[in-house]
This record gives sequence, structure tokens and C-alpha cells, in this order.
Amino acid sequence: MTPEIALLSHLIEHSPAHPVYYLLRGEEWLACGYPDRARLDFLAARERAAELFAQAEWGYVFQAYVDRAEAGLRECR
Repeated sequence: MTPEIALLSHLIEHSPAHPVYYLLRGEEWLACGYPDRARLDFLAARERAAELFAQAEWGYVFQAYVDRAEAGLRECR
């Protein structure tokens, strides 16, 4: 486990509703050669970001997270 994954895991533990932490950890898992772990994080990021997008007036940031998670999921295949 890299220091980045450890830090992001800590952040997720304390703020599980924030999709960006899952997104970044998924990208780190993918970079480290763990596509199965990355896939789970990308799915979590996509789900949380989609929920926030639906609630936000200015949801373009959350839509960007959804798009980035989708790109990560394509790389996991």
C-alpha cells in the first residue's frame, strides 16, 4: 500500500460521502496494478458523485467525477 492509498483510505474512513477520495484512490490502485480494487473505488465514486450531481445547482464538478470514474472503469476492463 502506498502512502497515498493510506491517506485516501483515512480520508474515506472519516468522510465516506466525498466521491473525490474514492476517485483518487481508485486511480492510485490502478496505477499500482490493482484493477479489482480500483474498480470498487470507481464504482463508489460514480455512485456518490451522481447522487451529489442530482442535488446540486452547480453540479458540473460532480459530473466531472462521474466522467472520470467512468474512464477509470474502462481502464479496469
